[in-house]
Amino acid sequence: MRPLIRTLIASAFIPALNAHAHLGDDATQVITPAHPVWLLEQPYADGPMLTARTFGASAYDGYSVKANLAISCHPQNPSAGIELEISPQSLGFDVAPFEGKGAAKAGPLRITTGTRASVDHSINGVWTHGGVFQVSTIFVLRGSVPRDELAYWASDASRGQSLTLSLAPAQEGGKPLTATFLLPANNTGLKKVIQPCLGTATP
Repeated sequence: MRPLIRTLIASAFIPALNAHAHLGDDATQVITPAHPVWLLEQPYADGPMLTARTFGASAYDGYSVKANLAISCHPQNPSAGIELEISPQSLGFDVAPFEGKGAAKAGPLRITTGTRASVDHSINGVWTHGGVFQVSTIFVLRGSVPRDELAYWASDASRGQSLTLSLAPAQEGGKPLTATFLLPANNTGLKKVIQPCLGTATP
């Protein structure tokens, strides 16, 4: 397998950003921050999958730290993948029940876009290393997003809408962990990522 190569195309999301390339083994570009910054990544240079990534905030039991969100789409898969990346140690949230394929709990992860009805999704969690927005070990909750929600995210009606993810703790009666993000006001790049899963592609 070829080394992981990320191509970050900031202009697709935020035209005014300045990009500074650090020439390393993976040729990763670092984008000057803005809010909300959305990056377009191509994880494998010879593969069709694209990923849209942003950062927001997560909160649990009075604590709040940064969280990352990634939405990935492969043209041969009608469902896009979604990843919520958190730092559970800083939040005091127990992720052990959600870890691994044989996890005791599979969520649900509740996703709410703007004022739309919330949708629950099954998830699976793993520990991994941080990416573009975060360095150190993080916990990633992975799931899939159905076509109708994808279609809304790819529509102009979703521009600037809030995106809230909520995960209830394994123990009954506990407060949920929440993470909040903003969909991009200029969603050209997000459309580019999502539309192949909808059977359409942007030029």
